[in-house]
Amino acid sequence: MAIKPIECMWSKSHGTAVAVTLVIAAAMLMLWSCERKPVMSHSRFINVPSQGWLRSAALQFQPEYDDSARTYDLTLAVRHDISYPCRNLALVVDIIAADSVKTRKSVNLMLADEYGNWTGGGFGSLYQNTVRIASVIDPGDASRVVVWQAMQGCDTLRGVVNVGLVATPL
Repeated sequence: MAIKPIECMWSKSHGTAVAVTLVIAAAMLMLWSCERKPVMSHSRFINVPSQGWLRSAALQFQPEYDDSARTYDLTLAVRHDISYPCRNLALVVDIIAADSVKTRKSVNLMLADEYGNWTGGGFGSLYQNTVRIASVIDPGDASRVVVWQAMQGCDTLRGVVNVGLVATPL
């Protein structure tokens, strides 16, 4: 009785299938490695002096952008304590582009309802309210943001703890 040789399990068609599978896996790995990294929101807060926010004292921000090809929303966040004497906060906001073109906005932020209850988020004696100041903006259109308090008849405003700027990618 003659012994038959065992046939190779890896015939030519199996080898081709394995090669195609490896090429597809390599292509998927390359595409996965090129995937866009997530772009995060950036915020920066500036503390207001405990003596109060002078009408002539501007707060200056330089927004951070992860990706210059994306558009962003810009939001102001205001934190105040329970000593804040008013229901609203009037602000003047200048959005300055890279080419020095300026857009000026007046913002009236309501911090308390008609019954004197503080709005916004927070706990204890600190509250935060936000207002969007620019939507779908290119990074070159807002390279600097300058904020002044503009409360009528109030040269020194007490109770505002800090003001922040948040750049959120879209």
